[in-house]
Amino acid sequence: MSYLSGTPKRVASISNKRSKRTAKRAFADYIIKHHGENYKNELSKQRQSKAPEKLLKSLQDPLDGTTVGIVGGGFAGMYAGLILQSLDIDCEIYEASKRVGGRIDTWYSTDYDPNDKNKAGLYGEVGGMRIPQFSEDMLPVQHLALSINAVLKRNKLEEYMVKWRKFYYNSEVQRLRYNNMSAPIEAKDAALNPLNFDVDHGGDIPMVWVTPAVDSQGEKYLPINKILDVVNDQFIPKIERSFEEGFEYLLQFDNYSMWTYLTNKFTLDQLGEYYNPAMGKGSDHLSYNVTSYLETMNVGTGMYSVSLVEMVLASYDWLGSLNPYDPTDKNIYMITVDQGMQNFPEACRQVLNLDKGVLPEDGYRAQQLIGMIPGVDGEIGYSPDNLSPAAEAPSTVPCADAIPPVDGLPTTPKQRVFMNHKVTQVTYDADLFNGNGGMKMSINNESESIEKEFPYVISTLPNGAYLSGDLKTNFFDNLSFAKARAIRESSYMPSFKAFITFKNQFWAELGNRQDAGLGVGTSDRSNRQIVYPSYGYDADQGVLQIYCWAQDAERMGALTDEERVNECLKGIQFLYPEVDVYEAFAGYEPEVTTKTWFWDNHANGGAFALFAPGQFKQLYPTLITPEFNGCLNIAGECCSVHHGWIVGALDSAYNAVNNILHQVGATDKIDQLEKTWASLTKPDVAINT
Repeated sequence: MSYLSGTPKRVASISNKRSKRTAKRAFADYIIKHHGENYKNELSKQRQSKAPEKLLKSLQDPLDGTTVGIVGGGFAGMYAGLILQSLDIDCEIYEASKRVGGRIDTWYSTDYDPNDKNKAGLYGEVGGMRIPQFSEDMLPVQHLALSINAVLKRNKLEEYMVKWRKFYYNSEVQRLRYNNMSAPIEAKDAALNPLNFDVDHGGDIPMVWVTPAVDSQGEKYLPINKILDVVNDQFIPKIERSFEEGFEYLLQFDNYSMWTYLTNKFTLDQLGEYYNPAMGKGSDHLSYNVTSYLETMNVGTGMYSVSLVEMVLASYDWLGSLNPYDPTDKNIYMITVDQGMQNFPEACRQVLNLDKGVLPEDGYRAQQLIGMIPGVDGEIGYSPDNLSPAAEAPSTVPCADAIPPVDGLPTTPKQRVFMNHKVTQVTYDADLFNGNGGMKMSINNESESIEKEFPYVISTLPNGAYLSGDLKTNFFDNLSFAKARAIRESSYMPSFKAFITFKNQFWAELGNRQDAGLGVGTSDRSNRQIVYPSYGYDADQGVLQIYCWAQDAERMGALTDEERVNECLKGIQFLYPEVDVYEAFAGYEPEVTTKTWFWDNHANGGAFALFAPGQFKQLYPTLITPEFNGCLNIAGECCSVHHGWIVGALDSAYNAVNNILHQVGATDKIDQLEKTWASLTKPDVAINT
C-alpha cells in the first residue's frame, strides 16, 4: 500500500544505512523515551517485585512442565514460540482455527494444483502478500525463513522449506482509469494526465493544479502531484540529519490526521518552486477537492483519517523496496513466498512441533546471509539460498560470506501447536507457582474444555478478538485502566479482497509482460485496485485479485458474496473495455473460483492496525507494557511501529520474550536470544533507568 506518492528519492549508502538505527527502531525508542514514563516505571516495578532466582528455576522447570502459554497461531505467536523453543524454554500455542498464520492466509481454488502448470497459478493472498526485499527493518522476516529452513532440512522436511519468488509491484503498462475517462491509460502515460479530475473535463480541480509546468531541472510535472513529495520533505530530511531532532519535530504533529494536516496546517507557500499564485494566497491551506484527489490517488476513501505520523513513517517502509547498495538503481524489489504465503506459517508449525528447533548457528548464519551482520570476511552482503531465479539480487548487491550450515541431527516430534483450540479466558492468580503468580487459561477444543496454568502468557490476538462473545465470562478481567483503554481504542483498518478466476489471462496478452509482471491497476471504483499475479503466465486460466481498504472495503463487504463479485467484475470491465470480461469469467461458484473477505471471525474488525492521531504517543507504550506483575504480555503487529507488516508481529513477539527473560534475570538466555535472533526492536529501557 503506497501512503505517499512517488518513489522515495533518498537511498542512504549501505555503509550509512548499516551504521545507524533504522527509522522505525529509532521511532520506537523515541516514543518510549519521551512518552513512556508509565511504561518504564511499571516495567521497573515488576522486575524489582519478584525474586529472579526463584523465577529462573520456574522458567526452566515449571510445575506443570510448560512455562509460557501462547494465545494465537499467527506470526507473533509462532515467532514467540520459535524463540522460546530455541532457548529450551517450553511453550504451548493455542490456535482457534484450523490453520496457522492469522492474517497471513492464502486462498487456493479447489482447482489449484501446484504440479499442473495450467492450475498452479489459481491462488491469491487474502492477507499479507509481499515484503520489501532489502529493507533493513524487515530483514527479520527473511531471517526467520532461513532459520527454520535449516531445521527443516536437518529433519528431512524439505517440502516445507520457504522459498521466495519475485513480486512485481508496478510496471509501465499497468492501467489507470478514473472519472469516466473514455478509455484507460497506462502508467507510463499518466504523469501529466489530469485523469478527468480537472474542471475542464467535469471534475473539480482548478486547472492551475493539473496544467503541466516545468521545474528548475527542466522536467515537466503536474503541481498537484508534487504535494506529497513536499510533505515528505517537511520531515524526512530532518529525520535523516538527526533521528532525535527529526522525530521530536514530527511528533509535534501527532495530533493531526493526514487530512487535517493537509487542510489545516500545510500552506500553499510550502510548495516552494511548485507554488503558483493562481492556486490562492500563500497562507491558504489545501482545499477539500485537492485533498480528496490525493486520498483517491494514493490510498482509499476515508483513509486520510489516520495519523499523519503513520503516513510519513510508512514512506520508510517503501525505502526498503529500493536497492540500498546502489543509489542509482530506481527499481522496486519485492518478494513473496513461492506457491503462497500460507506456506510460511505452515513451515513454522512444522518446526515448532519438533523437540529441538533453531540452533544459534542457524540464526547466526542466516543473519550473515541477508546482511544483518557482517560475514566471515567482515563485509555486509546479501545472498540468501532460498531465492528463485527471478528474485535473485541485482549484480550491484555483493554476496554474503557466511559460515557453513550446521550439520546437526534430526530430532523427535513434540507437539507445541494445538489447532482448533480456542482460548476463551485468561485470568491472573497471584497464588500460583509458590506465590510468584501466574495465569489461568480456559480453552475449548472440539470435544472438551481444558484448564491450564502458566507462569507467563503471551497473547497475540488482534485487539478486536478480545471480545470473546461468550456468555458471562470475559476474555480478560481486571486489566489496568490504561491497557483496557488501549485495546479498546487502537485503530484498525478494514480491508477487502476478492479473487476472480478467468478462463484466459487477457491482461497478460494485452500487457505483453508475461516475464516481468504487470503490477497493480487502479481506478476510482469501489474495488480500487487490481493486483495482477506475479506467476502463472504460462497457463490458460488466471486469477485477478481485488484489493481495497477503509470505506471502500466497508461498502464492498456489506454486499452479499455474489454481489461483491459482480462489483469486482464491473470494476475489471471498466479497466478493460475492449475485452468481454463476463465471457472470460470462469463463472460464479462460491469457494471454487472466487473468495471474498471483509470481516474475519478471528480478526474481529480489521485487517491491520493503523493508528489514529495521538495514538502512537498515548497507546503504543501502554500496549507493550506487561500486565499482572509481568505475567501477561500482549503482542501482535498492533504492538509495534510496523503496522500492517509481518515484521511488526515478529518485533512484538521478540519484545514479549525479551520481557520475560529480563523479568527472571536469565542473562545467558538473553545472550543466546541475541546471537540466534539478532537484536531486534525492543524498547526495553527500564533495565537501564
